[in-house]
Amino acid sequence: MAQKEYKELSCRDTGADCDFLVRAETAEEAISVASEHGCRIHNVCEITPEARDRMYSLTRSVWCGGEFVDIQEAGPNTLQEEWMEN
Repeated sequence: MAQKEYKELSCRDTGADCDFLVRAETAEEAISVASEHGCRIHNVCEITPEARDRMYSLTRSVWCGGEFVDIQEAGPNTLQEEWMEN
């Protein structure tokens, strides 16, 4: 199976004591999902330009085979998203 590049960002990368992890096709999408999580779970709803730049710098490339569930299509609080938040 062919490997595909994804962008990955986790709460732990930012220093938070949280197991949330997002993988997306682009860094922008990963940061968007992580920002929504930060607002919903950690009550951090304002992302400053400096914080966004830091999130970009912490986003890394990973290569995976197979398919991922599109959380936006599946809706919030899917089993996968709930597991990542615990």
